[in-house]
Amino acid sequence: MTKKRLPQTNRNNHQPEYRLLIENFSDPTTKRSGTVFLFRTSEEFQNFVYELVVETERKDDKIFFKIVGLRTPLKDFPAAGPAICRCEIENLEPGVYTLLVDRRSKQINQFKVSIHKKIKILRTAREGRFIDVTTDRSEWSSR
Repeated sequence: MTKKRLPQTNRNNHQPEYRLLIENFSDPTTKRSGTVFLFRTSEEFQNFVYELVVETERKDDKIFFKIVGLRTPLKDFPAAGPAICRCEIENLEPGVYTLLVDRRSKQINQFKVSIHKKIKILRTAREGRFIDVTTDRSEWSSR
């Protein structure tokens, strides 16, 4: 596996490197349901749609995400777009959770999220934010 460099923050416009969408999911065919955390890079790649590698760990009311890097796509044909990772947590109990997102062991952003039938962002990282968090798919995919 070839290691790829992750995108760098554009210091001129202060746009975060990553975006995170949190939403509930339900799959009636497999009878699975839970909460999905969709990560993507803000930068769009021109030659390949890389896979963003994110490790997930849950301890009580804390959910840890570690952004590890990029993986080369398995597809043989080129395409343009952001690197994406889908992390699912099935049957997550309703409640308030602390999300900790670690960017390559260099920086951590912390968020408070209320996960019920409707998901709400209660508190976001203020200083040194490298990731935007949203519950709105149109906001996540645009910008």
